[in-house]
Amino acid sequence: MSYELCSALQCNVCLAFVAFPEPNKPTTETQSPMRACSGCHLVKYCGKDHQKKDWRFHGEFCCAVQRIKSAYNVKHPLHLSSSGREPETIEEMETAQMQLKFLLTDTLKRPLKTYEEEIISFPSVCGVCVKLKDSHVCPHCRSQAYCSLQHLAEHSIEHKKVCHLLRLYYCPYKVKELPTDFKLNYIGRVNNLHKSNLMTAFETVFNLKLPTKPYETLKDYQLFAYASDFSCIATICFSMCHLDILSMETNKFIIYIVGSSVEPRLWFQKIHTQFFFMQYPLFTTLELHFIGPETLEAMEENIKYDFLGQERYVHYICYKGLFQEYVSYFKGYPSLIVAFNCGFSEYSQLFKGSPATPKLPTLPAAKSCTTTPTSSTQTDAWQKGIWEMLLFFRIPIVFTSFTKLESEFDFAALRKAADIGTFKMHVERIFTVSKNPFHDLRPLRQFHSDDDEAFYFRNGYIQAIHTLLKK
Repeated sequence: MSYELCSALQCNVCLAFVAFPEPNKPTTETQSPMRACSGCHLVKYCGKDHQKKDWRFHGEFCCAVQRIKSAYNVKHPLHLSSSGREPETIEEMETAQMQLKFLLTDTLKRPLKTYEEEIISFPSVCGVCVKLKDSHVCPHCRSQAYCSLQHLAEHSIEHKKVCHLLRLYYCPYKVKELPTDFKLNYIGRVNNLHKSNLMTAFETVFNLKLPTKPYETLKDYQLFAYASDFSCIATICFSMCHLDILSMETNKFIIYIVGSSVEPRLWFQKIHTQFFFMQYPLFTTLELHFIGPETLEAMEENIKYDFLGQERYVHYICYKGLFQEYVSYFKGYPSLIVAFNCGFSEYSQLFKGSPATPKLPTLPAAKSCTTTPTSSTQTDAWQKGIWEMLLFFRIPIVFTSFTKLESEFDFAALRKAADIGTFKMHVERIFTVSKNPFHDLRPLRQFHSDDDEAFYFRNGYIQAIHTLLKK
């Protein structure tokens, strides 16, 4: 299956959509109904081969759902909230989804994975009456089901607001690997970068036009996705518009990228670093420190290339571990600290206290399936790291968040850390939280019920602070 997403209406492996056959029309081999998983009733497949291929990913989840169905004597896992009958209102559906998530978390003895959350949050139900019936679908995005043509027509105006985003999100080309080289050449820099955005900036520096409907062809979607991969480096350049760059009496710019994972491989390749030098040609050396326990590998690498008539140097230092460990032995001093989609809010949630989890019944052992649940405990990976970041007084700390709500909690985490530490600090904003014009162009769907942004983006919101020691 795709680790990026799953769809209740499209194949859980390839995201292919097989149209429903028309009434009284023979079903052909190329136009057969989607095959629903008979165990969980929550995912579909384009054929037997993909259903078998997906079992090693889907099996644990599916077996847990079957245990819950058996324990509560329901035919469908979303019948939980209504005594075995089908939910009749949005409220009943949301209650059933919440109950199923709680029960699955308890059964699996671990937090749900992102694609498991999505399977439950966006089931194949009618967009009007929430019936578990998908006789018809939106012909454009193929991601919203309806129980009748009448409900499809009734919902058309409301659905049009999100249809384009759904087409992007569930685009089958999304699971294809991007080409390694689009052979694009830089034409010029972006003037007034602080007034631009990612799409305009990409079109300007490469003198091309991005497709307005990137989901229509593989070539268009891959170019669109390639442009999206410039979000991180462009966000850094955008934040530097708010800094006093000219006062830096050095040709080297040093960035600590905290909470790193796949960034070195995907978003800081040679062509991305050239964007940095294009915008800030006075720098000849870019030193990138990728720090985080999920960093792909520990390594150091230096590259050199000629760009804009000068030799440019990029130093990659990747540390697979915690930020507080890194700064304890690497006594450097960064020009900028960056945390992409930082998740500081997980730390602030610990200060507020976690909501009580309702006591869930112990489910009987599975008869037809067995699972091997893994235990997990909540740990705070950010507290000491945040504190160490704040000790770099007057060094700009730029951090992005997925949503506005999350960005508010992220800032609260930094403020709280500054207040409870050994030294009393003052957290001063360099610029306040705002929508990041250089966010990733590919939308993500929101499955958290306490956040009202139905779609959000990587690097969606941006803010920057620095700290001062309180006198």
